[in-house]
Amino acid sequence: MKIKRSMLVILLLSFLVSGCGNRGIPVIKQELMEKKLSVLMLSSVNLSDPSKQAIGSALQKWRDVNFIAYDWINDLGALDDRVLTKLKTSSYDYIYVIGNDLFPSANGVIQQGLNTGKWTLLQSQLDVNGTASTAVDQAAFLQIDAQQIESLKTKWIQDLLAQNVTVEWVTRSDRPIPSELAPSEEADHIVLLDNNEQWFQQLSFQTRQHFAKWIIFYSPATEAQLQKAKTIGVSVMDISNSLSAELNWPQILDDRLLAMTSKSWHKGPINYNSTELTELKMK
Repeated sequence: MKIKRSMLVILLLSFLVSGCGNRGIPVIKQELMEKKLSVLMLSSVNLSDPSKQAIGSALQKWRDVNFIAYDWINDLGALDDRVLTKLKTSSYDYIYVIGNDLFPSANGVIQQGLNTGKWTLLQSQLDVNGTASTAVDQAAFLQIDAQQIESLKTKWIQDLLAQNVTVEWVTRSDRPIPSELAPSEEADHIVLLDNNEQWFQQLSFQTRQHFAKWIIFYSPATEAQLQKAKTIGVSVMDISNSLSAELNWPQILDDRLLAMTSKSWHKGPINYNSTELTELKMK
């Protein structure tokens, strides 16, 4: 009788163990393991703290919810030996480069073909110097819409000119002023910076001669050039560096996750959409 009772207890215990053995331990299905993705995240030292925090939070979510393995090398000034070592020794499905200042070195590394992963370069700010425009064919390139930028600048200038304000223009020969802003008959309102050591003297003379109220730099200017122009005593605007952009990094990274999980990644330029770029305005 005692033996029967013991056997019954053992049987009940075995049922209990087999019934709840997997309840408390999450089990990753084999098919999910086979689909598991790997990511290398590379981010610039010049990103804001909120941007860095958004990247860190997104990566944790990708790992914990979507079982995406990742390596993150942050605070980069360029793609250095640490990055090259990772690319040579590890296999990645997707490689992200966040920060305009990383693009020149990233373009060179991508062309070396060190890794079969799909590259995505993401603008972190408005690009005054044009460094982002050299993104290679092997990469997706997320950018702030250049047409939207030009439209906003043009509208600001047209609104200013509509007030019958006289403007002196400063630019370079490779960046002419559009005819709708400065007609050919107003050529004496334009000063070229390149190959013109006397640009400031010419600008001072024209501003006084035309009783101009504004000086607009149509091509990028140095801080020293802007400060020098301000000594003339009228309003000065560097239109090439006059906008600010607010990027929604949690949304941007959520959209990259969707591109990975839906296998909808494709190379080439892609403009940030209206939920990723939340604000573009004149400073």
